[in-house]
Amino acid sequence: MALSKIFTIRFYAKNTGFFLVLFYFFFGIVPGGQLPAYHHTLIKGFTGTPEFLALVCFIWSLYNLKCVAFIFNLLSSKDHTFLYGTLGLLEGMQKWRTWLWLHITIYAPVLIYGGISTIVAAKSGYYMAAVIIVVFNLVMMTAPLALYVRKMKHPGTVSFLARWQHWFNRTFRKPIWSFYGYELLNNNIRSLAISKIVTAIVIILTCSVMAGKYDERMLLVGVLICVLAQSILVYNHRRFDDLYLSLLPQLPVPVWKRYLQNCLLYLILTAPEHILIIVKTWTTGMPAHWLMLVLTGVSLMTLFRSLLYMAGIDQDRYFRWVVIAIVVVLFLGLAHLYWYSIILVQVTAWCLFRYRYYRYEAPLEKVD
Repeated sequence: MALSKIFTIRFYAKNTGFFLVLFYFFFGIVPGGQLPAYHHTLIKGFTGTPEFLALVCFIWSLYNLKCVAFIFNLLSSKDHTFLYGTLGLLEGMQKWRTWLWLHITIYAPVLIYGGISTIVAAKSGYYMAAVIIVVFNLVMMTAPLALYVRKMKHPGTVSFLARWQHWFNRTFRKPIWSFYGYELLNNNIRSLAISKIVTAIVIILTCSVMAGKYDERMLLVGVLICVLAQSILVYNHRRFDDLYLSLLPQLPVPVWKRYLQNCLLYLILTAPEHILIIVKTWTTGMPAHWLMLVLTGVSLMTLFRSLLYMAGIDQDRYFRWVVIAIVVVLFLGLAHLYWYSIILVQVTAWCLFRYRYYRYEAPLEKVD
């Protein structure tokens, strides 16, 4: 079928690297003889835990959005305007069947794994999880069809997301310190989503390992892993400032205020992880420990940003210092010296920031 070559084959060819990584994660990290047991345990794990199942469904919905975005981009390209003269002529059930088939062919990996998960969940007695998976995938298959049909009827229209972004940018005044956050939401949503998915999995697994026995040190380890996973976002923050906010130091803003603005930005970026921790430990946790975990994550990310003002620090040196800082905080945490570690990190971050902020010069390759 010609449409399959245009949509399906092109989709899998374009995302070859993505599927190779996915294949390695699901089939390459364990020996061949242990694959059935590995996947059976994995499926029982997320079908038997409501929070884990919600996270899996969220990941599947992100993949579905990836499929929808691919089809929309293909329909919007100049090389495929002829599709409006072919698919646009379809009427009745033939139109819906065609779009359903095209969407299923690229949504198939989730559909196949979801089908297997449904069978395993039903055999394990998790009937509600099986129903949720079936209903969820039915929605994921059918909901985009109306969008495709509307796109064929109105090829020049702007998507709802784009209209919402334009309205939001016109209506609300954004402070300068929040520009990087808006950059992540608008142009780097994939990096942000991947980091949040990873950190959510880490927190859920950390709380599962505790098995009802509350241990703030275990939570601290989970937070440190989350911070490590998001350190790349801090590294990209420097590149964004170098490219678009290089004149920022010339504005009449006190250095202490700039430092607090960085802390506030990272507090907002790490808010989903902190909220998830509080929700997962609501009955056993302590407010003092929650505050400690929040301050630890924000302090470390602020320290990472301050490190990037040092002269001659490249990506390798940056991640080396990131690992060193996390190890130091880890050992202090294991010794129950939580607040001392926070003070140490904050004092170091503030000293670096205050000393290097106005002396920092962006590398030439960053501003060309």
